[in-house]
Amino acid sequence: MTILEKITYRFTMLFMICIPLFKFISYVLYLSGVIENSYVFNHVYVLWLSLPIFMVLYIINLIYKKINYVDIIIYFLIILALISTILAQDITISIFGETNRNEGLLTILNYYFVFLNVKNICHKNYKEKIIKLFLILGIIQVIYAFLQVYTDFSFIKHFSKEYMAMGLCGNPNFFGSYMVMLVLISSTLYLFNKKNIYLILSIIYALGLYLANSTAPFIGFLLGLIFLIIVYFKNINKVNLIKLIILLIALFFINDYFFNLRYETIKENNRRYNIKYEITDTVNSIVSKNEEYNYGSSRIRLWKNLIPVAKKYYLFGAGLDNLRVVYPQDKGLIYDKAHNVYYQILITNGIFALIIYCLLCLIIFIKGFKFKNEFYIAMFIAFVGYCIQAFGNISVIDVAPYFFIILGLLYSKDNEIVI
Repeated sequence: MTILEKITYRFTMLFMICIPLFKFISYVLYLSGVIENSYVFNHVYVLWLSLPIFMVLYIINLIYKKINYVDIIIYFLIILALISTILAQDITISIFGETNRNEGLLTILNYYFVFLNVKNICHKNYKEKIIKLFLILGIIQVIYAFLQVYTDFSFIKHFSKEYMAMGLCGNPNFFGSYMVMLVLISSTLYLFNKKNIYLILSIIYALGLYLANSTAPFIGFLLGLIFLIIVYFKNINKVNLIKLIILLIALFFINDYFFNLRYETIKENNRRYNIKYEITDTVNSIVSKNEEYNYGSSRIRLWKNLIPVAKKYYLFGAGLDNLRVVYPQDKGLIYDKAHNVYYQILITNGIFALIIYCLLCLIIFIKGFKFKNEFYIAMFIAFVGYCIQAFGNISVIDVAPYFFIILGLLYSKDNEIVI
């Protein structure tokens, strides 16, 4: 353990806390009438201001550690992000990101340097505290989300569709992707560790996932859990698995019951934004061959319409976060994200960036099968679940930093941590 590692660990912890804290402060200022738009006090400044510190920490670290192939992979991603910015349709957007999205060059660089620094944290005590902090922050998010759906308190900022929880993530889709990682981490630890505290945490985060009412994260969770059961069936506690499944199913229907009591009719333009209804409506439409049904909240239609754009800008992309600039807007709706992380990278950063990003994920995926420690397996399953839900969701500054922290923890050399 070095002083540099200690500084990196402490700064990472502060970074993790400040993202939701700034979002919470922005909501307080907005609800109290101090600011007219909650994005005025933007948590993206946490990412931008921390970027030079993460860069300096990493550069100093290079004095003591050799560059490996994963560092080189990130270097290529940085170079491609710079090229995409230079060639961008709108350079300003490419640097700072789309309005209220802010996933431009400065933010993307933050993600990369967060990963580069976290992978150099090897002390098991530090890793344990990082993941515990992540779990604690998740509990706070779920409490806030519960208040959003089941109360009318004026001091709680509700989503535009009040029956969908967004926590401190700004949108139910983002909150759902945040919960996917947490519920899979806690569920995995319960099935391996057998501690009831992880069962309780699993129920808490599953409730958060259900409150979000976002289908892509829900499917990511289900497939991630199925992946866990298939790959590690011999290692997990079978009795605990049965308990977990029964409680998760029971919680889903209990929440759905009280949800329906509070919101008797949930329809808007004949579209019901609810996990249960969206899945059943989709299945019924497939069976009845209803061609007018907009599968996946119109995502399929969006992806088809984006094909000409992808063909035109596939080499180096249209510019980071520049999708709105190049996409022909549909019926007055403004699309600034592809609602598919991989498709978004292709269109805005180019085919080479997509290949290298997928290569990084593939390296972590292959490495994951070699993990024996339950902590790393839990991180690995969370990584898998997030990557699955990313096919129908978007990357955002509220959640992506935590994903890159998990990537860093997975790649880290120490393999002896127990929590």
